[in-house]
Amino acid sequence: MSKGVLTLLVTLLILIPIGIYFGVWDYYAINIPKWDDHALKAFIVEYSQAGTWQEKLKAVFKQHNEHRIALDRVFTWLDFSLFGKLNYRHLMIIGNLLLLGVIPLWYVLLKNNKKPLFALVPIPFIWLTLAFWENMYWGMAAVQNFGVITLALWTIYLAVNPKPVYFALAILMGALTISTSAIGILILPICAVLLFLSGDRKRSVILGIASAIGIFAYFWTYKQPDTNPESKASLFQLAKGYMAFLGSFAESIPVKDHFGACVVMGIVLFLVAVSIASTILFRISTKKYSVKFERITDLFCLGAIMFILATGLIVVYGRAGFGLEGLITSRFKIYSVLLLMVAYLYVVIPIRGSFLSPYITAIVFLAITFNVFSYHYHLVDAYNLRKIMTTSQFNWTYTDKDLKAPSDTSFAARIVDKTPVFYTKWVPFIEIADRQGYAGKSRALMELYASTKFEKTKNNLIVKNTGFKSQRLQDSGIYILLSSSDRFYVFPTYRSRNTNRKELFLKQYYFAPGFYAEIPFSELEKGNYKVAIIRQQGDETGILFQQDKIAVDGASQNKVKVNW
Repeated sequence: MSKGVLTLLVTLLILIPIGIYFGVWDYYAINIPKWDDHALKAFIVEYSQAGTWQEKLKAVFKQHNEHRIALDRVFTWLDFSLFGKLNYRHLMIIGNLLLLGVIPLWYVLLKNNKKPLFALVPIPFIWLTLAFWENMYWGMAAVQNFGVITLALWTIYLAVNPKPVYFALAILMGALTISTSAIGILILPICAVLLFLSGDRKRSVILGIASAIGIFAYFWTYKQPDTNPESKASLFQLAKGYMAFLGSFAESIPVKDHFGACVVMGIVLFLVAVSIASTILFRISTKKYSVKFERITDLFCLGAIMFILATGLIVVYGRAGFGLEGLITSRFKIYSVLLLMVAYLYVVIPIRGSFLSPYITAIVFLAITFNVFSYHYHLVDAYNLRKIMTTSQFNWTYTDKDLKAPSDTSFAARIVDKTPVFYTKWVPFIEIADRQGYAGKSRALMELYASTKFEKTKNNLIVKNTGFKSQRLQDSGIYILLSSSDRFYVFPTYRSRNTNRKELFLKQYYFAPGFYAEIPFSELEKGNYKVAIIRQQGDETGILFQQDKIAVDGASQNKVKVNW
C-alpha cells in the first residue's frame, strides 16, 4: 500500500469520530436558551443601546456570576449582527468547533516527536463523545467551557515554544483565556512557572507581570456572588471527590458502581500525573534532552497537568456542597478526559521501532470501545435534556388557555431566532382533549395511563411507570399535561438507562422500561389541575385525561440569585 493511500485511510479514520460527534449533536441540538443563555439576550440589548465605546466595552467584559464571558458575548454579537437574530445552535456549533481545536495541537505534539499520523487516531475517539453532553447542547457553556480549555492549552504550548512570535501570541491568547472563564486566570501564572523552571527568567518575569495585570483587571469592579452551599464533607470525602473528578471519564464504563469506578480511575490517573510530573521535573533539572522538541513537550504536559489538578481543587472546594456525585457531572468531565490524553502522550511518545504500530492499534481499540460506551451511556442524558428545554419553552410561551404566543413586538422579544418546535402541532389536540378528555391517536393510551401512578406529595407531583417500552428517540416519549381554568403546563417524563448490557449493545435498547417525573409545585401557578398524558410516537400524538386532579395552593418559588 502506497504512503499516500495509507495517509488517506488514516485521515478518514480520524474523521469518523468527528462526523459521528457532530451528527449526534445536530440530532439533539435545538435553538432554545438554557439558564444563563438568557443573559446573552440582555447583553445584546445593553450593547446595542450603549452610546460610547467605553459603555460597549463595559457590556462585553461585565461580570457574569464569577466569570468574565467576553468571548461568549463577542460571538453572540457577531451572530446577531450577521443573521439579524441570535441563534443558540450557532453558539453551540462555535463552542464545539473550539473543542475540535485541541486535536490539531495533539497532531503538532505527535508529529514533532516523530510519530506517524496513525498515532493521532485514538485522540478524536477519546475527545469527541457524548460525555460532554451538557456543554454540547448549551450555547453559552459550549463557548465558555470548551473555549477556555482549547485557549488554555494553546497558550501553554505557545508560551513554552522558544520562537518570539509564539511568545507574543501566548500573552494575547492568555488574555483571551482570562476573558472567557474564571478558570482562565490560572494559565498565565502556570506559564510563568514553566518558563522559570526551564531557566528562561526574562520571559518568566514578563509573564509574571502579564499575570498580575490580568488578575488585577479580572477582579477590578469584581463583586463576590452568592456562594455555593457550604460543604460538610470530611477531608477523606473531599479527597474521594477529587479522585472521582479526575477519573470521571470512567462513568460510562458498564459496571454497577459508576462513582466507585471514577474514584478508582481517578487514583490511577493521579498517580500517573504525579509520575509524569516528577519525570519532567527531573529531566528539566538535569537538562537531559537529545531533541529540542522533547523539552517543549515536557513543559507543555507539565503545564496541562498543573492546570487540570489545580482546576480539580477549585471545583471540589466550590462544588462539594452540592454532593460528591455532582463532581463527575458532564460539565467537568472534560478535565478527566484531558488528563487521559496527556497520559497517552507519555505512553506513545517513548515507543520506538516495530512495537509502535501494535501499541497504537491496541490503544485505538480501547479508544473506540470507550467512545461506544460513552455514546450508549450518555444518549439518555441528551434525550432527557432536549425534553427539558422544549417543555420549558412551551411553559414560558403559552401563559393562558388561548395557547397563543404573546404579541410582544419589543426589541428584546425579537432578538432570538424563531425555530419550529414539534409541540406547535399539539395545540389543536390539547384544546380538543381539554374539552372531551382525549385527542389524537388514543390507541393503548388507556392501558398506559392505567399503568402509570400519580402521587401528590407536599411539594411535588410524582409520576412513575415501570412498563413503558418504547425505544424511539429525539422528541418521542411521554409528557405530562396539566390543565387549570387559567392555563396549561407541559412537563417531560424521563427515561432511565438500560442496564442490561446484552439488550443495550446488541439490540440498541437504550432505555430501561418505564418513565418517571417529579413536577415541583413551585413551577405552577395556584389552581386546580386536571392531569393528562401526552404520548408522542414519531409524528403521532395522543392525549388522554382521566380522573386524576391536583390542587396547588401556591408553593414558594425557588429563585436563584444571580448578578446578571
